[in-house]
Amino acid sequence: MLSTYRVLLVGYFGLGAVIVFWNIAVASRILQARRSASTAGVATGLAALLLVPALVVAVSDASMVYGRAIQPVAWLWPAVTLLFVIQAATALSQGRVNAMLGVPILAYDVVIAIVAIARHLNALGYTPPYFSLVLSAAQCDALGVVAGSAALSHATWLLIPMFSPALPSRSRIRIAFRYGLALGVSVATALVLVELPGASEAISSYTRYQHDVLTARNGGDFQFGLKIFPDLRSSPPPVALKNDFQLADSLGTDGISIVVDPEAARGKALDSLVRSLDNVRDDSTVLIVTLGYARRARADLNRSPSAYVEGRLADVNRLTRALRPNIIVPAYEPYGEGARALGIRTPEFWIDLIERSAAIAHHVNPNIRVAVAASSFGARDSVVYRWAAGRSSPVDVLGFSLMPGFDGAVSLDTHMRIAQRWLRATPRPKPHWVFAAGGYPVAHGQQSQLLALRGVLAWATSQQAVRGIVFTDAGDYDAQRGLRASDGRFRPALGELERSIAAERESAGQ
Repeated sequence: MLSTYRVLLVGYFGLGAVIVFWNIAVASRILQARRSASTAGVATGLAALLLVPALVVAVSDASMVYGRAIQPVAWLWPAVTLLFVIQAATALSQGRVNAMLGVPILAYDVVIAIVAIARHLNALGYTPPYFSLVLSAAQCDALGVVAGSAALSHATWLLIPMFSPALPSRSRIRIAFRYGLALGVSVATALVLVELPGASEAISSYTRYQHDVLTARNGGDFQFGLKIFPDLRSSPPPVALKNDFQLADSLGTDGISIVVDPEAARGKALDSLVRSLDNVRDDSTVLIVTLGYARRARADLNRSPSAYVEGRLADVNRLTRALRPNIIVPAYEPYGEGARALGIRTPEFWIDLIERSAAIAHHVNPNIRVAVAASSFGARDSVVYRWAAGRSSPVDVLGFSLMPGFDGAVSLDTHMRIAQRWLRATPRPKPHWVFAAGGYPVAHGQQSQLLALRGVLAWATSQQAVRGIVFTDAGDYDAQRGLRASDGRFRPALGELERSIAAERESAGQ
């Protein structure tokens, strides 16, 4: 029996596929029926021709791996969405389509075009009009029902525009199909529009951090880290090797953080990673290595839990021996990334895995510190945290992932309050790190990323037990949340990080 989530997922991808084929069929009929050129005919022909290439550009342009090459045609996706609006508006205004079909399709296409244009302006470094930014955030909220938090930062989650049926049909099946599609896009539009109030509140919520300041740590015991590279399933991309190391060096960060999925924790990929890190490792650089999840992790775990766990322990063994990290995180956000990859597992599952991983890491090198990070701040996360915070636990470093949510800074504030409560409830707390801090510049605007970072930095430096923070990410790779956008342009959050590092260095020198 299909779960609600799987039904929604199938519905999302099914509607997208149907709309693509619908567009091809409708464009073919319209163009065959027209003998002379017209505005609607030209818009229909161009949109049909460019739809698939524009989709490829929209997805590929979001990654630094392809962004520089595709940047000259990044305008293609917003241009194509405008062509769909022209076709739908013309068909409706000329009476070529019934209003019950034409109005919902036009409204749907207009929403997509506004979001596409707003995001393109954002990518060029301009601040889009407030309403369009709110609509962009609302679309993320609506898609979050299916995609989860990935909708905030992954370009693959978008809506596909639709042609208006500008020719009549006598087939009852075709008529029913048209109205079915119109109903589908009406639901999609409604889901976006009902999220507008919440999206507006989310974007404005970041202003609470506008006047936050760092707490001077006179002992110089606060460190700054930067997550570099995409989550690695193979060797690091050359563009990441060049750009991320340069950025970390120019910032003067104390450490670097990488996420290594099991596919890259062995063989030639691991050898390549070792060679890459040998060029930047020194005695003062803190290397944080997090073991991620394989693509088929859930299926592997369900098939044989014991074999899956043994495989992860073998990965921990290889990573600790090959990379010699200062800190290793054997379970990437148990109730964040872990829940998305493996489903919800009991705290006992994660405690056993972390405990066994710690034994391996400490056997390889007693100086390696084993860490665990809370991200959902729910009851299960609390159980794992309390166990890890205990003096008898083999965990050396505890941490938090502090990223905004669909509601912007509201959930971020809540998580920081929970984290502070956990810290206060722990006598003589172990060292803590914030292993992920940042924001979502595409979904909520570039200023929101800067302010979210400022808020977390202010909180982290005010907590004596928190010894460091890692900014997520150096660049746009898997997700659009980097200091460097896919076209190589730096986002304003870089200046905030630079100022924070300089301020802490100055206070440490006094």
